[in-house]
Amino acid sequence: MMEFLDGPGLNSLIVSRSASLDGKRVALLRQAAEAISVVHKAGFIHRDICPRNFVVSRDGDSLKLIDFGLSVPATPPFMAPGNRTGTANYMAPEVVRRRATSQRLDIFSFGVTAYELCAFTLPWPKGQGKEAMIHGVETPSPLAQHRPRINPVLAEAIMACLVPNPEDRPKSLDEFLKRIKEVKHEDV
Repeated sequence: MMEFLDGPGLNSLIVSRSASLDGKRVALLRQAAEAISVVHKAGFIHRDICPRNFVVSRDGDSLKLIDFGLSVPATPPFMAPGNRTGTANYMAPEVVRRRATSQRLDIFSFGVTAYELCAFTLPWPKGQGKEAMIHGVETPSPLAQHRPRINPVLAEAIMACLVPNPEDRPKSLDEFLKRIKEVKHEDV
């Protein structure tokens, strides 16, 4: 039996700048990171982490990761350089440049999602088509530029996920979760 998810997509809440997210971002980010971590521990790469693929409960207290249509096993044949799959504005630079991939591509996409959840904007200008895939070339704007009162530990952890070189990103989302362990609220 399939679970019925009764709630809005995270993308809808971001686009509408919903006040229902206030005070709940840290909990939602933890749940999102935990969901992706479960996928990774099961030996897969989701390949399409973006706000559209999280459904938030009506009360705004929880979310679920959905859409596993692009997921692949985290094995060498599926991590070889190849096709671009995912949502353009959230794709990791290694996917855009058709280089070898790893589960860290989901960490990059999670970082973009987390940044947008906190700032209501992407870390770089939003694009369509090819211009949507320029990220990784320029340093993203500091998160505090868009949300001056953001908890600096949370901001640093999110920005670490956005590093262009996958080897320099957190090794896992468990590492991200450890970094924000003491963070209680998104703002200081």
